[in-house]
Amino acid sequence: MFKKLFGALTGDKQENQNYEAQTSNDNYENDYEDNYKEIEYDPETLHGTHYTVEDFDNEVEARAEAWIADERASGENLDEKDIQNIYFNYRRTVYTEWNNCDSDQMIRFEHANSLKYSGIQTSGFVKVDDNNPFLEPVHGVDLRTYTAMCLKISAGIDYLEVCKAMGFEPIVWEELNTIWPQRMGEDTSFTVTTLFGQYYAENVTIPQLENLKAEVSEEGAANLERMKTDRYFYEELAGARQAAYEYGIDGAQWILENFGINLADFQSVAMQWMTEQNQNWNSQDIIEFSNYQQEKQKEYAAKFAAEQGGNIADDVNF
Repeated sequence: MFKKLFGALTGDKQENQNYEAQTSNDNYENDYEDNYKEIEYDPETLHGTHYTVEDFDNEVEARAEAWIADERASGENLDEKDIQNIYFNYRRTVYTEWNNCDSDQMIRFEHANSLKYSGIQTSGFVKVDDNNPFLEPVHGVDLRTYTAMCLKISAGIDYLEVCKAMGFEPIVWEELNTIWPQRMGEDTSFTVTTLFGQYYAENVTIPQLENLKAEVSEEGAANLERMKTDRYFYEELAGARQAAYEYGIDGAQWILENFGINLADFQSVAMQWMTEQNQNWNSQDIIEFSNYQQEKQKEYAAKFAAEQGGNIADDVNF
């Protein structure tokens, strides 16, 4: 459950799927490299402070609707997806023109306004509606409390101990662990999923669970602290874990046995790095870290292959 859930959190969101397209526009990046930092941005919306959000939205709408009208006049049958793409492209164009910015700044802006313009939440920029029915407590347990329970269980603490500390029967946990993931799947804005990831990154706890401590070795604690501050070390372990899974090894268990870091702590750090990346988007750094993880994944894959007697294909001659 937890591994599948975090696979969705860290790999299946729209911003990751569109990564190549987002970072491949280099034409204007060089043109504005020396100038874009002179613009002052609103810290919440990341709009330039030299114009109003209303003026920006009106300009995007005027350009998009003019294009749509021309397309329809020429006989084109535009569906809703086509119209969304037209607005998306003009929003990028106007933002770039009005702020004289590079593609990284534009992507930061898109992350900060993802809910408004695309209806999808982005980690690091969560906006919550107090009346959101997907966030209503289940059996009196809100999402933050549910996350705290997940953290303890994925750290290796028996769920029965967690239930005992919470003061309810195991059947309640089973229902919580059915309904909350179900809501994550139904919530098309990803508010529940993204907020769950944010709480996970914060390593949230509640008073009832504070006395439940997972056993962590001295080496494990040191490795965990290093993973929080050394991005390269985190990428190495992420690559090793993925390589382990590909060779039929439980990657989470392998990390625990070899580095003393449990699943909950590993995923918490993973969410921290993802959030920091979204908030301070830098395509050059992202590519560098991605390449480093892939290199380490290949190294560990070779290690696992050797331990298992080599790859099957090693004995095949062409």
